[in-house]
Amino acid sequence: MYQLDVIKTTKLAKKLGGPPIFHDGFLHSVTLDKNTMTLDIKLLSQSNPLLNTDTRVLLKLTNIIRFSLSSNSVKQALLVIHDLDIRKTNNHLHLILESTDGSLSEVEFETIELIEA
Repeated sequence: MYQLDVIKTTKLAKKLGGPPIFHDGFLHSVTLDKNTMTLDIKLLSQSNPLLNTDTRVLLKLTNIIRFSLSSNSVKQALLVIHDLDIRKTNNHLHLILESTDGSLSEVEFETIELIEA
């Protein structure tokens, strides 16, 4: 399960009255600019109970320490998300993104912002 304290104050969580559950969706793009990585994600409402409709969000991770990304070819996006997990480890945050084929992408970073695209 993701770290609730980390994202409960983000713009999207405030709008929804709580953070969405990060299951099932699509990663459409990843951009890296200086020390910020932005993931453009479509969360599917059927697996995320706080969402009334499928919702596109931008997950902005700042002060990137390290990352490894992997993707398989799918028609809809860069990858199909099975689970997105955010945890606090040591003094940093750790994102683990599991695709439906079982591959893992990881990012270690310091701060996060979640906004509706």
